[in-house]
Amino acid sequence: MKILGIGSGLALMGMILSWLIWGIGEVYTIPAGLGILFLVVSMVSSGAVGSSRGVRTYFNSETKEGRQDRIKVMKTSTLLALPNLMTAGLLYFSIP
Repeated sequence: MKILGIGSGLALMGMILSWLIWGIGEVYTIPAGLGILFLVVSMVSSGAVGSSRGVRTYFNSETKEGRQDRIKVMKTSTLLALPNLMTAGLLYFSIP
């Protein structure tokens, strides 16, 4: 829950910064960018965007601690991405 709160705080700060820079019409820009950034980090750490040979080689040679760290990074970045993407989506479809 703490990570979701941090993600929500980043989304709020991104909204305020977008509003100050581009105005109310583009208030979703920075939260969307942050959400996509955290989503890409999650995809890379899960191995979803690597080649099959490279991912298989990496997974076979990693230690138990390394796997736990990789899963923690994946979960944390996904939980940071969710509030930002939801905020950006709601703002994009609600602002005329």
